Amino acid sequence: MDIQTLETWLWDAACVIRGPLDAPKFKDYILPLIFLKRLSDVFDDEIKRRAQEFGGE
Repeated sequence: MDIQTLETWLWDAACVIRGPLDAPKFKDYILPLIFLKRLSDVFDDEIKRRAQEFGGE
């Protein structure tokens, strides 16, 4: 199986799982994920900064 076949298979599987959904509805899924990713990144950066400041996690 080449990479293009795998990508197509995964995309088709995601479409089946997701079901029929209008494009504007994707923002209801994507924006919270982006927000959570940002929170996670900021938290990780803050932990690293504090670990350097205080000498360990």
